[in-house]
Amino acid sequence: MIAKGIRFSKNYWSNLKWWLIDLVWMFKPNPVAKDVINSDYSIGVVTYVNRYEIHFLPLIKRLVTVFPDTQIVIAVNGYYDAEVQQRYLKQISALLNQYKNVDVITYDTGQSLSKLWNQLIIHSKTDKTLIFNDDIKIASNFRGKLERSGILNESCGLINASWSHFLMSKQIIQKNGWFDERFPGVGYEDQDFEIRLVLNGIVIKDYCIGGLKNLVFKTTDFSYGENIETDFEKYSSVNGKVFFKKWEVTQTDTDKFTWVRIIQAYAKQIEGMETPNFYLEKN
Repeated sequence: MIAKGIRFSKNYWSNLKWWLIDLVWMFKPNPVAKDVINSDYSIGVVTYVNRYEIHFLPLIKRLVTVFPDTQIVIAVNGYYDAEVQQRYLKQISALLNQYKNVDVITYDTGQSLSKLWNQLIIHSKTDKTLIFNDDIKIASNFRGKLERSGILNESCGLINASWSHFLMSKQIIQKNGWFDERFPGVGYEDQDFEIRLVLNGIVIKDYCIGGLKNLVFKTTDFSYGENIETDFEKYSSVNGKVFFKKWEVTQTDTDKFTWVRIIQAYAKQIEGMETPNFYLEKN
């Protein structure tokens, strides 16, 4: 019996809900491979070896179950330990080859997140791609919530105010350019891209969509090598250095500076740091 007057926090109920969702998924049958017929959007996910067991395995089972008719592109990042990487590539390829709707891009060595996002968009067979981090959970009703939300009417959009899950179209890439592959690791590429959206007059809307949980996994062993210097315990410090070579940032409303939501500050591009066209074709 629960004592009268005890109150449970919002976080308690959220954790309980997701515990029950995880329990239900444990008893769902293995997904059935289907041909791709969804022409409205594709799904893209970046992953690497140290997230395979904890995050990627449960996520891919959920994705192919909820989106059995949708192209799912998986970009498998490289790793600095070649022997570990080759075993991992055999393991993940054997898993993903079971599914007709899953396409796989693999790398032996670590690539920038910008490049991996660009490759997801290039390999997408539709104009619009939903790009997800691999450290998320989805409920079985997520697709319905997604398709009723209105985000698919946009050319780009954030889900739950985060670049951990967003919609991007080839149309926007043509207008805004690619994610900047001069960022060699992880972090700041989303800030760079959103600043450019603002400067190009492109509005990126945010959609609150239930049935999705961002776990915000903090990486301790990056793809690129051992003892990688980090910012905020999850971004590559080298990416931060590139960012501040490209953008001048201030809290003051100054001439030629533009307010940008994601950095909560004003930004101006430094001369000579324009974003290159990394691919001859932007579609």
